[in-house]
Amino acid sequence: MQSGFSKNKQFYTYIPAVNSSSTKLLLFLHGLGSSQNFYYPIARKFPQFNVLLIDHEGAGQSKLLHHTNLSLQDLSENVVSVLQELSLNKLEITLIGHSMSGMLVSYMNLFTDLPIIENVLIAPVHPRKNLVDIMQKRIDSLQVSKSLIEFSNTIPEAATGSNCGDLQIAFIRQLIQGNSVDGYIANCQAINSGINYDFDYARINKPTLIIYGKQDQTSPWIGCVEEIYKNLPNAQLKELDVGHWIVIEDDKNVYDALEKFLQQ
Repeated sequence: MQSGFSKNKQFYTYIPAVNSSSTKLLLFLHGLGSSQNFYYPIARKFPQFNVLLIDHEGAGQSKLLHHTNLSLQDLSENVVSVLQELSLNKLEITLIGHSMSGMLVSYMNLFTDLPIIENVLIAPVHPRKNLVDIMQKRIDSLQVSKSLIEFSNTIPEAATGSNCGDLQIAFIRQLIQGNSVDGYIANCQAINSGINYDFDYARINKPTLIIYGKQDQTSPWIGCVEEIYKNLPNAQLKELDVGHWIVIEDDKNVYDALEKFLQQ
């Protein structure tokens, strides 16, 4: 396992496959107010794959902001840059994205030439006006408070399901507090930039697994996950009885669903 910073200060963790001749890469991309550690409970359980986890610009350990108005295009270019620097860009890539990175995965399928072979969308968000309004309210609030403490005290309870344990809630709280205000705002702006792109899901013909939470109010079935699923030509669903922070709330069932999908 190797962790470090890329030339443009993107923090990453690379776990090479046990078999050095493996040509497959699992690329894990986290959501808003999070970091690569969101995935750590499951990402290290795939020894037959090369695995890469990245902290997005402004999130986790990737503290440095390079863009004034961060966009999905910027996040995508950052990911491609890390892949190229680590000479992983020619591998067969499975993109795995949570929440805002579910949207980023769709963007990368549509607007990059990476050798993507399949996708996993975990509680993906879909660009829509009410999402933009929610993100703008968060931006406005943070510009006044200059602190993520209030968010870290409310989101872990509000955005998880009824079965989420206290230790899991504490972990989510710490993930949010591990971000900077400026970084959180920048990633809210990246989410809002999604409204500017044509998400023609019908053009994404790669096999796609969508894992969504029955209790998720951030990425609900109606108006969000359903819109993505019904337009993807090659998608399958896995519903779990959780909220929005799916991997933390139910890592075992997420791992099982992912392992089954990868074996198909």
